[in-house]
Amino acid sequence: MGIYRQRALRNLLITWQHAVSVYMLKKKLFFIFARSVLGRCIPDRIFLSLYYRRRMRRRLNLQNPQSFTEKIQWLKLNWRDDILTECVDKYEVRNFVEERIGPEILKDLYGVYEKPEDIDINKLPDAFVLKVNHGSRQNIFCKKKSEIDWKHTLRLLKKYFKEDLYPIYREWAYKNIAPRIICEEHLTRNDETLYEYGFYCYDGVPRQVEINEDKAELHRVNMFDVDLNILENKYSSPALQAPVTRTPQYEKVLEYATILSQGFPFVRVDLLYVNNRIYFGEMTFYPLAGLCKLDPDSFDYFLGSYLKLPALQATISAG
Repeated sequence: MGIYRQRALRNLLITWQHAVSVYMLKKKLFFIFARSVLGRCIPDRIFLSLYYRRRMRRRLNLQNPQSFTEKIQWLKLNWRDDILTECVDKYEVRNFVEERIGPEILKDLYGVYEKPEDIDINKLPDAFVLKVNHGSRQNIFCKKKSEIDWKHTLRLLKKYFKEDLYPIYREWAYKNIAPRIICEEHLTRNDETLYEYGFYCYDGVPRQVEINEDKAELHRVNMFDVDLNILENKYSSPALQAPVTRTPQYEKVLEYATILSQGFPFVRVDLLYVNNRIYFGEMTFYPLAGLCKLDPDSFDYFLGSYLKLPALQATISAG
């Protein structure tokens, strides 16, 4: 590498390190930088190494990753298969679920739109959920159509529709999704209690389950093994305490997670349970982008011990 290229790269890294430092003070500025031409020019490996060090307070080991969060970064950089894009696309994944299990666990689909302006609210039911297929937590819940501020809703949808999360976290699976908006049924329009089971699956075997309990004005969460024994992971949200009630269809939920996770070295399969019915939620290959510090730190390595990384030369298929 010539001396001028070395200097250019060094200056780029200095600029990036400064931007990451600014992020600690003003998160919005970091997101703007990450999406900028300069931010996008930083190679994924360098980007993630610097971001990881800032967030996790330790160097990212990509040569011999041991912790769960390190292995998630490795997967972002090395595990790239078109099946990942299909499974994280909130619309396309419906075909994947229907092929493996059937349509019975899919939420009712009211519409698919190429842009926000295509939505005709008059044709939607009284209760519904709108979301972009390429986003994260960008959902609009409507329990009663007569009470929704449609102009504000359209502004939000236009904002979500244009957002590209890939430059911020370099989650490869999201890079090539064609943006759309989908409208699905609202599962808790009457404030029913909803349980979300997030199964951490390794090579098709569920090992842990993150259970979120959502009821009116209360959200509780905790991590368990699949026999529902509590694990030591700590959350900022109120804890869902053991013993946890084993719902009548828990074994069926576990079976569905096993079926959907076949062929993947790691995936978190989210399944919903409400009104004595099971619904598919989503599939996540990079929980919290692998950039959330776990508490205690030993839990990061505990989860990492289950994740066996595929060989770089191996052909990865979801079968």
